[in-house]
Formats: sequence, structure tokens, C-alpha cells
Amino acid sequence: MVMSDEAPKGLTFQPDIYPKVLSLLPEQRAARILDVGAGQGYFCALMLEQGYTRVEACDYDAAKFKLSGVPFHAADLGQSIPLADSSIDTVVCIEVLEHLENHLRLFREILRVLRPGGTAILTTPNILSIPSRWHFFLYGYTDCAPLPLDPNEKQFFRHHINPIGVPQLLYLTERFGGEMVALTTNRVRRSARAFVWLLGPVLRLALRGKLLRAKHASHHDLHRRHLHWMLHPANLTGRITIAVIRRRPG
Repeated sequence: MVMSDEAPKGLTFQPDIYPKVLSLLPEQRAARILDVGAGQGYFCALMLEQGYTRVEACDYDAAKFKLSGVPFHAADLGQSIPLADSSIDTVVCIEVLEHLENHLRLFREILRVLRPGGTAILTTPNILSIPSRWHFFLYGYTDCAPLPLDPNEKQFFRHHINPIGVPQLLYLTERFGGEMVALTTNRVRRSARAFVWLLGPVLRLALRGKLLRAKHASHHDLHRRHLHWMLHPANLTGRITIAVIRRRPG
């Protein structure tokens, strides 16, 4: 299974993401699962250990992938995924979104390759938790990176160049034929408890107030979906956003 003397390593700074995503995979061990942004193949190896038999990987650099027996599809994830329409049961994409320039193309491709009714599990740093919003208020940049982005960094894609929050996740999911069905996180931030107590009621009043404005009457269903996910505990308190989306039938 391993292609080199060195076993594949996970690349995220939040390793408790992996067991959480494993718990969200389909029960059917014969489901065809594509790991988008697979890196060295660490999560693919975890899925194989759990008995999944049709695991595939997709990323830009085949030379870094360390597993044999797992089909690898080389691709620029900002452009396309080289697989047929409606061919995948489940897509996993772990800590990739924030590194890509073009979210629209990736979402369009993920939902294209998913079969109708298939699901995608996407993880990305939560920039809309209340502690993260407070960090942005104080410093002017999100707390998914310890410092402002360095414009002189040659390998800029290694950094969080394009953070994404729940409203954008919801928009892109629905834009390309999907629906958000679940939101969770790897862990609750300890600092979130005090912030939610202080700022949670204000946020709820603001969001609900906008829903009730007469000029938005024609978009009430959209506002309700937005309100539901924005006020979700995982969004307000979680360290990592883990979204489960499903491709709508038809």
C-alpha cells in the first residue's frame, strides 16, 4: 500500500479533524470516495484502514502521493477534476478551500462529479466563530493564520490565501445544484463560551431583524436558510467548519 519508506503524513495543524470526517463517511464500504487535495495520502490510508474499498485521490502533485493501490488523478483544483459526471458517491476535501484562488470552479466540479444524492464533506478554518470575528475586529485579518499574509512568499498557496465562511459555502453549494445538510466542527473553542454569552443575543437579534424587513419579503426562504446556518452552534463556537453538502437529485 505504501509507495515509499516514509508513511504518508497528515498536513493539517488540527489532527482531530480526521476522526470527525471519518465519522461522517457513508456506511457502505463499497462507496466510491474521492479525496480532493489528498496530499501524501494520509486520509486515504485512514479510509482503507476503516475498510473502504474504492478510495481515490486527486491533487496537483503525483510525486508527493505515497500510497500504491489507490488511483491518483493529477489536477489543478482551481480548474477541473478529471472524472466523469455523476461518478463519485462521496467527496472529501480537508483543509483545501482556504488555499485555492477559485472556489467557484472547485464547487462546480465537486458537484458535477458527485452522483445525484451523493455527499461532499468539506473542512476549512472557521472564520465566523465569534472569537474569530473579534480577532478580525482587533487586528484586521482572520485568525486562521497567526500573522498577516506575506506578499513576498513564493509558495503562497501553502498559506490561507482565500478563507471562506458559511454564507459563501451555502451560496456556492446551492449555486451548483447542492444543499447543505449538516454543519459540525472538530472542537468547540474555549474562548467562544464567554463570547457567545456576550455577543450571541446581539447577533441573533440582528440576523432575525433583517429577515423581518418587508423589502426582503421575496427572499425570506433564502434568509431563513442563512439564519439557520449562521446561528448554528458549530458556526458560532467551532474551531474548524465541517460542512456536509448533498447534490440534489436531478
